[in-house]
Amino acid sequence: MSQTVCITGAARGLGLGYTEHYLEAGWQVLAVARKAKEKDSLKKLAQKYGSRLELFDADLTNHETLLPLKKCWESQPLDLLINNAGILLDGHAEFEKLRLDTLRESFEVNVIAPVALTQMALPALQKSKKPVVAMMSTLMASIADNASGGYYAYRSSKTALNMVTRSLANDCPWLIAIALHPGWVQTDMGGAQAPTSVTESIQGLTRVIAGLKADDSGQFRNFKGQTLPW
Repeated sequence: MSQTVCITGAARGLGLGYTEHYLEAGWQVLAVARKAKEKDSLKKLAQKYGSRLELFDADLTNHETLLPLKKCWESQPLDLLINNAGILLDGHAEFEKLRLDTLRESFEVNVIAPVALTQMALPALQKSKKPVVAMMSTLMASIADNASGGYYAYRSSKTALNMVTRSLANDCPWLIAIALHPGWVQTDMGGAQAPTSVTESIQGLTRVIAGLKADDSGQFRNFKGQTLPW
């Protein structure tokens, strides 16, 4: 029986890269995105892979839109949850210019949404022989590494996600929870000047995920498998 992965933000960038990788590897893929069934990138994959790709239209900040996914999980195990969707709304702005609405929205998408989806997925994850929850983080979430400041909303929300990952690992020892840094990647968020391609990042990230052991739970790793400072 094939393994099942759920990927958020699956229509583009790293999310699409994850989706393509796991479909090629023979997994059952649950792809979550806003208007997922209208995205050309996902429609092409659905035509190629048929029933092995299930598309879920969802706004992660509207938990009612996730109910079809919850119903799906009632009948099948979930082996891997990749909380990939995230937003970067602020830049290297001065502290006094930080809009509080930007902070709120960043936490809503980057922290609350992954927590809510992971809570919903727990019963399905418990049915897996090796359940893994991968939180897409960033080196910018590292307090020890922050020597440049700025990006208050993005940095702090991803740092909070790292803490969620660490606590989840402690409280749910039956699963593996990992925070992952994909590198500076050539996506809409990373920009064309980024040094790492989506393909290179996904190859590294999926290699890290495949090699995870129970003792790795609660760690912060980059796509090369290196442990990062909190």
